Amino acid sequence: MTRTRRVEAIAGISTSGFCQVFGTRLPYLDIEVDVPDNWSGRLFHQGGGGFDGFIFSAVTTDPTGAVIALSPMLTVQRGVYAASNGGNRAFVPAQAAPGVWANGTAEGRVSATDYAYAALGTTVGFAKAVTQMFFGARPRFTYFNGCSNGGREAYKVAERWPGQYDGIVSGCETQNMGTAIPALLQLSKTLATPAALSAAQYRAAYASAVAACDARDGASDGYLANPASCDFEPALLSCGLPTANSDPGLCLSIAQVRTLKGLLSPLRLPDGGVLYSGYRWTDFSRWLAGGFYNDLGGGYAFLATGDRAWLTQAQQARFDLARDYPLIRNGLRQAGVDNDNAAIAAYVASGKKLISWHDGGDPLLSAPDHYRNHQAMIGAAKASRAGDPAANTRFFLVPGNDHGAGSALTQIDWAGAIVDWVEKGVAPTRLTYTFIQPGSTAPRSLPVCLYPQYPRYDGRGDISAAASYTCTY
Repeated sequence: MTRTRRVEAIAGISTSGFCQVFGTRLPYLDIEVDVPDNWSGRLFHQGGGGFDGFIFSAVTTDPTGAVIALSPMLTVQRGVYAASNGGNRAFVPAQAAPGVWANGTAEGRVSATDYAYAALGTTVGFAKAVTQMFFGARPRFTYFNGCSNGGREAYKVAERWPGQYDGIVSGCETQNMGTAIPALLQLSKTLATPAALSAAQYRAAYASAVAACDARDGASDGYLANPASCDFEPALLSCGLPTANSDPGLCLSIAQVRTLKGLLSPLRLPDGGVLYSGYRWTDFSRWLAGGFYNDLGGGYAFLATGDRAWLTQAQQARFDLARDYPLIRNGLRQAGVDNDNAAIAAYVASGKKLISWHDGGDPLLSAPDHYRNHQAMIGAAKASRAGDPAANTRFFLVPGNDHGAGSALTQIDWAGAIVDWVEKGVAPTRLTYTFIQPGSTAPRSLPVCLYPQYPRYDGRGDISAAASYTCTY
């Protein structure tokens, strides 16, 4: 424990005061635990994102340090809240991932192991000890919630510390980084070649797809609530065709069409088997043109191989699927970074509850691939003959068109859903996503349906209200 802070109840924000407890474990692991006065007996462990490096705090402050918002896990659920930086410090260059992992020191190696899995066990252990210190009792129920790398971490605690958690929510992950990372590297190879699309071209291509497929969810609203139904052909955007963008800077060359089609198609191994499921139509501009594929792919390839060259564009440009995929897959498993579907299946088969979810239009990690791996996990759970795994796990598809859309508990009440399932036996069947549609300032809502259902407008009522939509196939 390094320091503490007392925060009293704040009008309009919280009815109860709470204590913040901060801890550090060498070399670079920082932990925050928030303890409410009106504790419900619950503990919520929040995952991180990307390469972590900072704490997803329960407390939001303004530039003066005044508290302006608190996590619903702390206020609505009245739970002890715990989170960590995953074992590295993004704002200290010498201690930031992925560079710190490649510095050749013992501290760098420990930081990499913390990121892979170890920080999670330390954090939940510290949080439960703090809870015991405050209340003289351990939590009655413990939950994990996370998206992106936090989603990987959610699956990681299910496999490594199943007895510590009663319910887990894992979002916008793939459940198989051993195939996702080679797929990212395969696609990132194009970013420095004439086959790459500019950010403007990605945006224009997506606008064309929306125009072609908008009404397929029953609502002509400029929004794809069901991108899986959009089969708009990228070749129609080829320069010189009447269907292409009239701006010569926005139409696509043959090589660029091939790149876009590759994103929307399964990535196959030399023997024809599917390595990674294709993406749905979405706006890839921010993630692909911004180089996130290079950063994520290179960082994970280093964790898998120990070869610092993977952190460079030059090495990534030489990626060879047949040669490098087995090395990366096996290396991520050995490093403890990748998920173990058999262990996750055992968690589900034991009767513990798991909610998995993804954004239908996620441009960074493929929603279809997450669902494919989730189904494989269910198959493994069924093979254990420990009952129907569907009684303990659900897969939801959020009608969101970005990576991590709907991860905020103010947008979708994942915490309430997992608590009701664990503590009341009420399995979630339909949730609500509240968001601001791009180009608008007014909030709207859509249903979050159990996949493969999607939200379809009923043809009457407010087009911006979830109540006007039915989850259907």
